[in-house]
Amino acid sequence: MRAVHHLRAAAVTATAVLTLFATGTTSQAGPQTAGAPSAAVAAPRATLKCSLRTGPGQRITFSPAVTSTPRKISARGNANLDNCTSPNGRQPRISSGRLTVKGSAHASCSRARSIKGRATVTWYSGPHRTGRVLGRSTLRPAPRGTRGYTAADSFLNGTIASGRMAHRSFSGTAVPTNNVRRCYSRGVGYIEGRGSLTIR
Repeated sequence: MRAVHHLRAAAVTATAVLTLFATGTTSQAGPQTAGAPSAAVAAPRATLKCSLRTGPGQRITFSPAVTSTPRKISARGNANLDNCTSPNGRQPRISSGRLTVKGSAHASCSRARSIKGRATVTWYSGPHRTGRVLGRSTLRPAPRGTRGYTAADSFLNGTIASGRMAHRSFSGTAVPTNNVRRCYSRGVGYIEGRGSLTIR
């Protein structure tokens, strides 16, 4: 159980740094809540759904390494968005994207706060970042996230601040694919991960 707790705690920090740097500082507005939809009203279909993964040779690097002691760290790196589909038909031309992260946070193995920096997505018409560039989106995280299947999921919620699909919300899940169990003993200097991202 202790190993599972450490894995999930480290995933919180890893996922926060991987996907949710805002432009400038994090939003000061509280997270929006909504009542459960009635059975007679179907949930709206997503505008875009993509798989998310750090590709070969890609990783999000931390400087200094994330450890059990909270401290300010910087992070930078890239992740790929692939197999993009548009269930509601509003973004049918987008096939893939690249997420670029650069920023800082006050972080430990168990939490990340004071997240600053920027995360941008460049969208492409072809698979695996080929074809025409169709625009860019700048992501802004919800200040406290929402509860998900694991603690990491609570960080994967926010809105697109500017660019393509501006003002739409996004949500997702992500798990680290490299060994983060050593965070409490030796620290973690980088993260590789996979998951999914949905834009409403």
